[in-house]
Amino acid sequence: MKLTKISLSMAACLVNTQLYATVELDTVHVKGNTKSVLSGKYEFDQKNLTTKLQANSNVSDALVSLPSVRVSNNKNGNTLGEIAPQNISFHGERYYNNNFMLNGIGINDNVNPIGLGEDSLLKSDMTKTIDSQYMPAGHPQAFWLSTDLVDTLEVYDRNVPSQYGNFTGGVVNAKLKEPDFKRASGSVSYRTTRDAWTKFHLEGQYKNEFYRANSPLLQPKFTKHEYTIQLNQPLTERSGLLFAYSRQQSSVPQHQQYLHKWTNRYRRNETLLASYKNELNENNRLTINGIYSTHQADEYLENAVDGRFRLSGGGFLTNIKWENYNVLGLLTSELAYRNNRNQTKYDSDTLYRYTKTKSIDWISDPNTGEATKGGIGKRYTQQQSLQLKQNLDFNKFEIGSTIHEMSAGWEWQQNTSRLKQPKLAKQYAGAADYYKGEVFNIENCTYCIPKEQYFKYRVHYLPIDGKVKHNRFASYLQDKIVWNNFTFVPGVRFDYTQFTRKWNIAPRSYIDYNLLGKDQTHLIAGFNRYYAGDLVDYKLRSAFNFEDHYNRESYNSPWELDRSILHIAYKGSKLKTPYSDEINAGISQKISNSLWTFKWVQRNSKDQFMTQIDSDVKPQQRWLSNSGRSKHNTFSLEIESIEPIDLSFMALKWQFGVAFNKSKTNQTNDYTQRDWKDYGITKMLHKDKLQSIEYLPARNFNTPWKGYLQLESYFPSLNLNWAQRINYESSSKDYTFKGFRCTSEKSVCNNYEGLVARVYETAKPRHITLDWFFNWKKELGQHKAFSVNVSVLNVLNRKLLANKITTDDENYYQTYRAGRQFWLGAKYEW
Repeated sequence: MKLTKISLSMAACLVNTQLYATVELDTVHVKGNTKSVLSGKYEFDQKNLTTKLQANSNVSDALVSLPSVRVSNNKNGNTLGEIAPQNISFHGERYYNNNFMLNGIGINDNVNPIGLGEDSLLKSDMTKTIDSQYMPAGHPQAFWLSTDLVDTLEVYDRNVPSQYGNFTGGVVNAKLKEPDFKRASGSVSYRTTRDAWTKFHLEGQYKNEFYRANSPLLQPKFTKHEYTIQLNQPLTERSGLLFAYSRQQSSVPQHQQYLHKWTNRYRRNETLLASYKNELNENNRLTINGIYSTHQADEYLENAVDGRFRLSGGGFLTNIKWENYNVLGLLTSELAYRNNRNQTKYDSDTLYRYTKTKSIDWISDPNTGEATKGGIGKRYTQQQSLQLKQNLDFNKFEIGSTIHEMSAGWEWQQNTSRLKQPKLAKQYAGAADYYKGEVFNIENCTYCIPKEQYFKYRVHYLPIDGKVKHNRFASYLQDKIVWNNFTFVPGVRFDYTQFTRKWNIAPRSYIDYNLLGKDQTHLIAGFNRYYAGDLVDYKLRSAFNFEDHYNRESYNSPWELDRSILHIAYKGSKLKTPYSDEINAGISQKISNSLWTFKWVQRNSKDQFMTQIDSDVKPQQRWLSNSGRSKHNTFSLEIESIEPIDLSFMALKWQFGVAFNKSKTNQTNDYTQRDWKDYGITKMLHKDKLQSIEYLPARNFNTPWKGYLQLESYFPSLNLNWAQRINYESSSKDYTFKGFRCTSEKSVCNNYEGLVARVYETAKPRHITLDWFFNWKKELGQHKAFSVNVSVLNVLNRKLLANKITTDDENYYQTYRAGRQFWLGAKYEW
């Protein structure tokens, strides 16, 4: 039930009566993705989100068609068994600088958002070797939410209201489903795909390599399932409960080449939602939500016995929201608590590197003759956040000939992040099966296999416990001023962050001119500043402990400490808060039954985090700096039907979008990269032209042109919805950067002498694909229905080039994107 405000003039006549009346309105779906004209807000309702023209049902994949969004250039058909949300970049900004929210509460990973990398994949080195200074792998989104649980998805990519902070990219707010007081209801749904329903494009030697599946990044076999159940129960006419459970799981077998066996790697992402809502009276509403959302993936040390380790993430989030309609307006007060962790846990806390003998009948590495067994225990990062915030949306009021809609608010966060390895982990190496020139045949030995071998070296990975407090406070004010045909929205946000110990002031504003006052033509322009969130990665890494290395002379000698090693010492530093200045302009025009919108957005980002390194000291020292900078321009055109076209046999809606993006940056990877100037490099050689190193071309998320055409048809006589989308991506480029010595004798150097960065580029061809989604629905009586849906991705099975996988300096494998893939789903609702 919705609370609708009575006009101010009416309220003035009813000072001592109720200010708000309850009016029930049906949901109106105006367009495929309704938005405030030009303002920068997209809004997707559940009806839009169920049109699954994507593979995995997560928030990121639902947004890839937006003009401002780019995805990694490296996606291919090798890892279709994964369920992690793909990373997205708004306007070329870093993929880890977005603000993802659930019901207005941030769910960002501020510890290690780059843990799974640009492609949301575990780095293959994690399965090949042991890194004592690893951080448990994180993801920009701490909770991987299924779109099946989302009621409304709000996306801001420009002119972001002052209510939102902690980002330099975009804001994505998923509003979860809430109880319905009308009647008891529910639904059960299921969706699946597998390798047998997928076409792979492979060629040459790589085809054999792919089907051998000796690497975790080669997944010729997989099976995916998605389940959702929702139960809604009214308690009274004004209160109700909602329970929902969503689960995504995948099985991805991998072959262990030297163990001569297959291991099953499982992925699982599940969310349990409980929501209680009570309209206490006509002016007060209470909502309580509890969310338990976790994800996990099983991996294996390659060719190691008992080498399984589990990556897990997610946690618990709860919030209490009170909405109070009073004489000033709508006051929303909210208290939220969040507790989540990323963890890497091996089945064993001791790693053994044997040599092959009678009882050790396997080999992990034929080059060294080692036979590996076990792991190195458990390590996790944890984020705890207690948040209190209030927002007041004032009633409309008039000053002279202007109408004002003001809002103001504040928020306080108590944040604690932690890195912990609870127990000592050990590694035994240097296995010897000979002693004094003879085969080892001694039974009375220590740290050995009697009569076979004994260990000569041992490493202790000492426990770790690091904690960082990074509290935040913010306040904001915004006003929407309407005068004649002008709408001016000024705002400002004040932030204090304990992480940088800085106060930041972020102005927000845009102006909209309704040409001729007929709501047909709108002109808009805006200027905004956005400040990034915290990044406590290096502060927690400063808690890394030493490794104690021991050795011994013989099979029963005591261990003697040889040395203690700390490979890299991370330390804190005095930092500024990264920020991005935005300028945007646009025009929208209604033509007949269509809305045309053209926009330009420029982001100029400064003080971005990068890494500085001092290699002259032992151990090597690393710390964050503010030397990152970038500049991005996005031009886009969107056209869509305002109302469905009603034909005799079907209703048709359509959308079209095309966008161009150009980005330049000195930060070609992420915050772990050094500034080129630290190497004494101030110039780059690109296309045989000597230029400043200030702005290199973006290495990833850099597709210049993208576009789509989407048609949604409904055939009433068949109860059938058919959505089809044509996707277009222009040719993009892969860039590599290498040092190059310029001398006056080299003509391309233009008499410049010194070290420069030479830019090499490889062009990729354009991509055009067609996707289909069918949904057939059969009504089974009052409020009951059964539906079947089919998604067909890359309908024409086009062979699309993807990235190259290099094996050495000269050889590489060419990969391709996935061919045609089918998804099948069903849903029963009552």
